[in-house]
Amino acid sequence: MNQTPVDFSGNPAPARPITLPNDFGNPITLTASLVAEDIHFSTTTGLLTVEKLYRTAQGRVGYGIIAASGESRERRAYTLDDQGETVVCDNGAYTVELPVNDLQELLCMALQAEDALKTVGEHAHFSVAVNDE
Repeated sequence: MNQTPVDFSGNPAPARPITLPNDFGNPITLTASLVAEDIHFSTTTGLLTVEKLYRTAQGRVGYGIIAASGESRERRAYTLDDQGETVVCDNGAYTVELPVNDLQELLCMALQAEDALKTVGEHAHFSVAVNDE
């Protein structure tokens, strides 16, 4: 998580002030560089999803997701701060500190609770990391 963001030419990406809108807590504000974004439209559900991932110079990660279908829209924002053995997660309303080993299990439980496992295969795949044995 502590990798320095770079632009297409390999130079450090410039950080800028970012505010991620959040319908379920306070907006998340940080000074960071955009490192990834994805726009996905499901023809099955009619759901448009926009995701953006930011990283600060200190390695803190900001994640914003907007899901819209018809007239409805939901905006969520999170930060993740790697503390070594734990990760501090903030959703704008609550801050929790989680052991790194439990984080993937918690995220899978959240997906299952929202019945998102039906669509997660469309744009996410879980696999063991190269350095994990």
